[in-house]
Order: sequence, then C-alpha cells, then structure tokens
Amino acid sequence: MPIEQRQFIRFSLDIRAVRQTKYGEMTETVINQISLGGCLAEGDDNVHVGDEFRLLLQLPNKNHLPLLCKALYRFADNGIGAKFINVTRFEQELIIKVIAENLEQQGLPLQVDPFANPKTFNKNAGKTVSDSLSRRENILENILSHSEQN
Repeated sequence: MPIEQRQFIRFSLDIRAVRQTKYGEMTETVINQISLGGCLAEGDDNVHVGDEFRLLLQLPNKNHLPLLCKALYRFADNGIGAKFINVTRFEQELIIKVIAENLEQQGLPLQVDPFANPKTFNKNAGKTVSDSLSRRENILENILSHSEQN
C-alpha cells in the first residue's frame, strides 16, 4: 500500500509477546513491526494464512493485553503478517502505551500521534527499491494499516 493510503503509522520495534492458538497452546514470539491495525511477528510453522490466534502484549503495568489476530500473509523468511480483529479504541490506546514504553526503553521518546494519518512524501525522492522488497512492503502495509474490524 502506498504511503499516501496508510491509515496507521507503523513502528519497527522488537516487542516480546506470547502467541496463543485457538487450542490454548502458547508460544513466545517477537513482534518486529506494529501499528494500531496489525503487526509483523516472527513466524511459526504451525501458523498459516487465515489462522486466528491471540497475541498477548505485556503492558507497562505488567498485565497482558489479549488481541485477536488473523494471519493474512506468511513471508518466506518466516514472518507472519497479521491484522488485529475487532480492536477497540481502548485497546488501541493500550497498544500505544506498549509502543511508547518500547520506544522509551530504546531512548526514543514517542513524538508522533499513532492515531494521526501518516504524512506523505515526495514519490520522486529517495532510492529505487527492488520489486521483491516493494511487494513485501505493500503486503505489510495492507496488513498493518487494515481498518476492517472483522
């Protein structure tokens, strides 16, 4: 998805989380990118496109935020692109707290409103990216910016 169409700002962070299957099996994972609409997490051979699972994010107060997710894409390098399903505004505010805490731990204070639409940029500026990287980027944008609530 082009940057002009992004609904949510995404953050590249390594956030530890727990993935819980519909059968209750729990696996530790790392989220590599996150937005208010979805995430890119480490892959798992047991998670396939279309699978639903819970992602438990640790909040700053050490409680966990359970987010219902649906795997939309599986990358060759074993990453899973998932959207958050039926995420509420309150849950999004808690996701922001998780993002802010992780940025602060890295010495990067949150200076952006995650609810704001991402800013656009000059299409002609910057370097040309390979088709493969561009395709992966578009898939990630669709997942992380997904506004559908089902």
